[in-house]
Amino acid sequence: MVEHAPVVAGFASVITGAEDCPEYEELSAYVEGALDSAKTKTIRTHANLCELCARDVERIRELRSHAALRGKVIVKPAMSRRPRSGVFVYWRQALAAASLGGLVAAVLFFGNLTGKTGLQNPQVAHNPPIIAESPQFPAVDNTKPEQPSTVAAEPSPVSAPVKAAAAPVKPAQTPKTVLRDGRYAVVRSDGKLRLAKKDGSALSVGSQMAAIIDKKLRTGKIENKPVQMAMATIHLRSGEGYVAPPSAPKAIAPVDKLMLTQKPTFNWSEVELAEQYRIRIFDRAGNLVVEQVVNDNVFSPSNALQRGKAYSWRVGVRFSETDSWTESAASGFAIVSTEDYSTISRARRDFPGSHIVLGAVYESAGLFEEAAAEYKALLRANPGSELADKLLKGVAGR
Repeated sequence: MVEHAPVVAGFASVITGAEDCPEYEELSAYVEGALDSAKTKTIRTHANLCELCARDVERIRELRSHAALRGKVIVKPAMSRRPRSGVFVYWRQALAAASLGGLVAAVLFFGNLTGKTGLQNPQVAHNPPIIAESPQFPAVDNTKPEQPSTVAAEPSPVSAPVKAAAAPVKPAQTPKTVLRDGRYAVVRSDGKLRLAKKDGSALSVGSQMAAIIDKKLRTGKIENKPVQMAMATIHLRSGEGYVAPPSAPKAIAPVDKLMLTQKPTFNWSEVELAEQYRIRIFDRAGNLVVEQVVNDNVFSPSNALQRGKAYSWRVGVRFSETDSWTESAASGFAIVSTEDYSTISRARRDFPGSHIVLGAVYESAGLFEEAAAEYKALLRANPGSELADKLLKGVAGR
């Protein structure tokens, strides 16, 4: 019978609220939801029976609610709690002792009458504030200012997902030189060809020029531009179907060729007993642009022709001042555009001595003879190189 006394005594102390109250930090942790389930249940039961602790819990929640609305609020212990010292503490202890003694005597008395302990599932009527299972407001850290709402909260170390182990990083392959190009080189790195410095280090190349060089190294060819196509359609309005007689001069250069300079040199075959030659240059529409009488079979205009334009030219011969002109057939040519000329000039300035760079920009502009000359020089510097041979064959047949 007496062995049940500790249980009854503990129950009596709970009823009277005289059980030791939790520390303020424990109540704060309870509001924050930072306690384990057993401790949370113990404090919740105590607060339901202890009016002072229930007030502290409500006050903590109220302060944290204000902190969430107003920014930084630091909650310190004993801000809202009444002091638990002096006469009140001794009164509670005396009340607990009297209640405990009365309850123990009642249990012993009724136990002797019935042979059983009379307290099974006791029901206690009380009306203290009921504490909810979980806090009504978000917890606020007492030691740090609350972060602005626009900043995402850092994940809890417990709930944060574990990152998968990163795959081992493969060591970078050492670039392998496959072509020597003066102070530059073509290297193979990670299965790709690229132009680099002689020691294999990276080389800064503009995006437009880099695209041209990359295509040439990968495919061996670069597409033609529309200006080359224009030369095939050049015709003269007054000369369609004209067949030059055997005595007429024959054009030597330029013939179906793209010219880099705006003042190209024209030459033609010499004609025996010729007294004078007359050269005439026409634009694509057949308008006369240049007309000049000369004594030699070579001519260069004093005025520059327009870039990006296609032209045709004829040369005539006469054997005396009274003779009419016997003209050759028309031949076509074009002048490199301003854009291509700028790219070529930049390649010459920034990459002196590089056959690959200059050959690629020449080929891109349509200057196939000039490009072929650069690739031949590259092949001589790298005898037996399959890549150098590929670059040359890509332009030699044009």
